Amino acid sequence: MSIEIVVRPSVDSVLIAWNVDFIAGCRGFALTRRVKRGAASPPSPTATAPDAEGFAIEVVSSWVGFAGGPSVDSGTRKPTTEWPIQKYLWSDFMVDPGDQVAYRVTPMLGAAGALTEDTANASAWSEVVEVGAETAGRISCSFNRGIVASQWLARLLPEAHPDQALREIIATPGNKIRNFLGGPVRDRLTGLLADTDKSGGHVFAALFELDDPELIPLLQAFGTRAHIVLGNGSVKHKGDDENAGARADLAMCDLHDRMTSPRALAHNKFLVICDAHQTPSAVWTGSTNWTKTGLCTQANNAVLVRNPALAHQYLEQWKTLVACEDASPASLLTANGMPRTAGDLAGTTLWFTPMHGQLDLEQAGEIIRGAKDGILFLMFNPGPRGTLFNDIVDLASPSGQHYDPDLYIQGVLNQDPGTAKNPVTLFNRGDRIDANADVVLPAAIKDPFAYWHDELLKLPRTFAMVHSKVIVVDPYGERPVVMTGSHNMGPKASGVNDENLLIIEGDRDLASQYAGHIMQVYSQYRWRQSVQAEDGRPRWAGLADDDSWQIGAPASDAGANRRRERELQFWFGTATGS
Repeated sequence: MSIEIVVRPSVDSVLIAWNVDFIAGCRGFALTRRVKRGAASPPSPTATAPDAEGFAIEVVSSWVGFAGGPSVDSGTRKPTTEWPIQKYLWSDFMVDPGDQVAYRVTPMLGAAGALTEDTANASAWSEVVEVGAETAGRISCSFNRGIVASQWLARLLPEAHPDQALREIIATPGNKIRNFLGGPVRDRLTGLLADTDKSGGHVFAALFELDDPELIPLLQAFGTRAHIVLGNGSVKHKGDDENAGARADLAMCDLHDRMTSPRALAHNKFLVICDAHQTPSAVWTGSTNWTKTGLCTQANNAVLVRNPALAHQYLEQWKTLVACEDASPASLLTANGMPRTAGDLAGTTLWFTPMHGQLDLEQAGEIIRGAKDGILFLMFNPGPRGTLFNDIVDLASPSGQHYDPDLYIQGVLNQDPGTAKNPVTLFNRGDRIDANADVVLPAAIKDPFAYWHDELLKLPRTFAMVHSKVIVVDPYGERPVVMTGSHNMGPKASGVNDENLLIIEGDRDLASQYAGHIMQVYSQYRWRQSVQAEDGRPRWAGLADDDSWQIGAPASDAGANRRRERELQFWFGTATGS
């Protein structure tokens, strides 16, 4: 018996997968990390003394004990040598950007309360990886922690009026909970603005919504060195302006109005970084609106590309939008029909919208249909027809023209409940799970039960919880692809709105970082959906005190085993299409 292990680092977490034959009497696995903490990381209280290379040993903890076990306080954590892991995938959130880390998996034998480590059959240490590293193409992605339905947040908010408390928290710059919710997106964006201002540089931003009390002062500090195209948000009547307050606050900046809504949305969220001579060096884009909710209570992403040629393309589009004022003339649609590239960033295509002919969706759809191993995605409201989501459904559904049962497909689609009977759809290994408007997934746990605390579902009067727009194709295959930007990946985004869609091919590290994050978001909501399906009382109430949970257990379902094995093949990069 030997345990294979693979480690996939993300921005502020790590996904670990392992594979092993059935082990009689195994109650789960202990997970140990060997870590050299970065300069900004807090030390672990459970670590051994660092070795000569600066690495300490820590036993990873879990939050769930054995079903029927002794009662413990909600939120209790115990080492995986006591509460082992009864699965083959694990996301480690107890790491930070800059940490270097390796892992080892050890079978735990015996009955609950009397477990022993089978060290003779432990895995070898994995290779050391760095968390949050910039890729070889000088690209780095960022994610926030804007998942309101979470156990840690539920324990921090007061029982009375938790929604009011959360609103106050996210409106208070410097608040520790706000900073944690904003995560690396907030850290990197605020640092990028502060550093550029300090150096005397210029920024060029095209923004859809703006109300964040921390970001607005950072823009104000630039004065006329902040060049901003500001839309009027998503309004119902011509002349309305969701950004009126921010527009007034930024009067000292070089501010340009683009009042396109309700005809179309000025939906970009990009920022071009320039030096004191207005020479571009980098561009920041993604799904994150510059608002309190965008930073803190939605699942969002951002990508920073330190490439002057690509940044120049964004700067030229910024100038075009200024010249268009509130209109979308034919000349804009014609120009946007040409894909943009950066000669020294091979495999990268940039599309701006609106355009005629949906050429952006055509290229992206061809990539999706060419998937060999799997597709992971997070989307918000792409529309009902002709979308990239429809292309994925076509691959996942037996009735689809291009149905491929071997593809591993996982993701979350979050739509406005006002536009669809089933506002949220999850894909679980290709199986579609629709959630009706009563659930409004991502769902929270409404009532406490063993090992869990009741949660806040979402802020009242908010609909977007998964707001990211990202698709990852074959992250561990021969041709990994990441698609992201402000683009909602449907016909309206392509033909009506101001958007940007960045398609990055061949950057395996970037694809891996996005893949790990998508699985974290998916797993968060898949669990809550299963709780809702059981009327808030899930059948699974803790770890099994036997060995039946394993792949290949004597009484296990052969079909379920194949699905789980296929999942591991995807994460190991050994799927049939690789």
